[in-house]
Amino acid sequence: MPVKHYLLTRPQTAAILLIAVVGFLSTTSDKSVLAHEGRNVGDYNLVVGFLHEPAYEGQLNAVSLLVTKPSSESTEDHHGTQPAENDHHATDTINAEAGDVMVHGAVFTSHQLGTNEEFEFDISQELGGIEIPYHVHPGDQEGLIVVSTKKADHGHDKSIEIMDDHVVPDRIEVLVGDTVVWTNQESYSAVVMSGTLSPVTSETTLGMSDASQSVTDEATTSSDRVTGLASNLQVEIFHLPTNVSRVLSLTERVDDPGHYIAEFVPTAPGDYRVRFFGSIEGNAIDETFDSGPDTFDTIIPSDAIQFPVVLESNREIQNATRGALDAVQELESEVDTASSAASTGMIIGIVGILFGLIAIGTSFFAITIARRRN
Repeated sequence: MPVKHYLLTRPQTAAILLIAVVGFLSTTSDKSVLAHEGRNVGDYNLVVGFLHEPAYEGQLNAVSLLVTKPSSESTEDHHGTQPAENDHHATDTINAEAGDVMVHGAVFTSHQLGTNEEFEFDISQELGGIEIPYHVHPGDQEGLIVVSTKKADHGHDKSIEIMDDHVVPDRIEVLVGDTVVWTNQESYSAVVMSGTLSPVTSETTLGMSDASQSVTDEATTSSDRVTGLASNLQVEIFHLPTNVSRVLSLTERVDDPGHYIAEFVPTAPGDYRVRFFGSIEGNAIDETFDSGPDTFDTIIPSDAIQFPVVLESNREIQNATRGALDAVQELESEVDTASSAASTGMIIGIVGILFGLIAIGTSFFAITIARRRN
């Protein structure tokens, strides 16, 4: 029985490719780990990265900036004194009933921890019965602190080690009065931050325990989130391999106050630099963040997710088109030169023929005159 061969049309091929890419993204999006860089700048904490990660060339994305500020209560320790700027011991306090435990960086944010440096956080009375999620930037390792309602006879140190791709242990049970101590075992700096990686929304609150079900949409407007900065801040994006830059405006996400984005389509792979400049609550800001293995994602070539046919990127098509146009222009120049040379040769040939005919005519006339004389 003869085997039939079917040829797909271009629309059919494009449809299959689109389905494959969507399927790939849908199966990986839930498993992907967001990578961001967290940094303390004055009285504020900035968390920067790409809105959609992994970030691919040629796909709509955005620079993401989350701005938080410790509450006024967290700036003083239990004795009412200001903590030292480089103090490794945190004395932040929160209003646990407001659901701040889920808000990004609201309960605690460490300083930037070098290798083998420590960050400490005291478990205060208002945290009793609360589960506190936390994560580490970069790498976004996640963990959970479960606080018992019991009060410790005396405080104990509960140790957590920050490893390259996880924390040990990733779940720890503590009592009121205990101190949680994180030690950075990574080869690069890290920041420990309370809250979940994803923004707190009304859907998130449905899965919370009874102890933290008081979180509502209003929790996203916690005083720790700094809102209303879209008109005071701008971002400049650099493509580091080419050093091409562009300034974009920031917009504040309606569903996530304090979270600012600037949408763009990265048209070339590689590392990018983002620079935020302007002011936050009257304080001048000029901070630069570079993508990389220790910070946030680099832009990945689009062929990494293309299947079954790898298509040329816009950048490669433009380069090929530019090369073809250059070749055509060069060919046209050569044709013009050849045409000009041919035209000149033709004119010279015609002139030569005319001179030849004149010479022949003159010779014939001379011969005729000579014969008549004879």
